[in-house]
Amino acid sequence: MKTSIDDFNNHLMNGLDFCKKAYALSENIRRSPGGIERLRLRKGKIEKKLIEELLPIALYIQAKYSHGRQIKVRWVDGNQSYDAYLLSAGALIDKRIVHKRQMVEVTTAVHENDHIERHLFNKHGGTFGVKGIQKDPQTGEYLSEPYVYTNNEAEEDLSRKILERIKAKNGIEYPKPTILIIQCFLDILFLEDEWDYAIQMVKRSWVVHKFHEIF
Repeated sequence: MKTSIDDFNNHLMNGLDFCKKAYALSENIRRSPGGIERLRLRKGKIEKKLIEELLPIALYIQAKYSHGRQIKVRWVDGNQSYDAYLLSAGALIDKRIVHKRQMVEVTTAVHENDHIERHLFNKHGGTFGVKGIQKDPQTGEYLSEPYVYTNNEAEEDLSRKILERIKAKNGIEYPKPTILIIQCFLDILFLEDEWDYAIQMVKRSWVVHKFHEIF
């Protein structure tokens, strides 16, 4: 199935069809000449929109779509203060547990060296992670060196990044109700209990925000 970004922009569609199209677009790019590099570096608009907006929205829809909530989605490529809006129907909406109409905003929690790491990985085939990246003062080139995490350092880093994104987005005016989706790019591999620990740290911070839901 051939899919392009134009198949999404301002088209209202069933949420599961949206997911299918997003995954098809990813696969089409991956299989195209230089596709893996394009996805890794995200230099083009299509790759950037796919990874930073379409795929996170697809994951949200998959998590929320059920017998009690059928979802339609319209993704909008523009400068408006949201990335998409959802129209829901079903028992959860009839009982007013879920809003019929909701806006969606997507943001990313990621280390500031992530883009450098992706370039190094693409160039050399591997790195020692985002925290092991240093700039050589003599050559100006970035170097990747081993870095050892201690105790819950990685989880604490992630929780701080998530809180930073919530606070940053909280300063923007959004239509009500708006869902904030935070896509997390992890510095290292997380086990399930490590992920849960990071999310619990975010919840225990009791950060004040205006979003109807944070996913």
